[in-house]
Amino acid sequence: MRVASTIVLGCLLLGLLGCQRGKQQAVVIEPHAMQSSTTWVPGDPFGSASPAYARLVEVTDAAVAATWSGALEDFAPWLEDETVAVERALALLKALRVGPRDVYAVANGRIAMVYDHIAVALTEASRVAEEAGVDSDWKGEEGRIWTTSNAFWARCARGCSTGGTHLDAWDLRCRSGQANSAAKFDP
Repeated sequence: MRVASTIVLGCLLLGLLGCQRGKQQAVVIEPHAMQSSTTWVPGDPFGSASPAYARLVEVTDAAVAATWSGALEDFAPWLEDETVAVERALALLKALRVGPRDVYAVANGRIAMVYDHIAVALTEASRVAEEAGVDSDWKGEEGRIWTTSNAFWARCARGCSTGGTHLDAWDLRCRSGQANSAAKFDP
């Protein structure tokens, strides 16, 4: 309860700096929702920021929701769809570079979630291919994807740590994502 009241008080004091940008209420961090989950997605702390951000949310949410069936013959089409989603999200991210920094920071976190999603499936597909005796063309690429994911998490964490109290939930999520992705690759 103390964290939530601190955030609300911070938003009241810093209201002119972004907490009241949209019509939505300030984000309240609920500690039970963050029990080191790597799939937890905080709400948007700035309301509806822009059409580009709204589209980025749609693209990244759809990409993370798309699951690979587990069959090797389905992996390439699934990966192609995920790659197209990443390319769309990156194009939308470019449109956000000139906007508010908090929106850009959170957008990086959303893209990092897509890279995490791809890396997890790629790791599993490599295991399935190896068990089936199939020589896959994606073999050994998991580390590269985890490294890319880590870079996006780091941008998100940097931006959220300096963006104000309204970004506390995303700051925690991005730091968690950064630690998780760093543990998955050999630096």
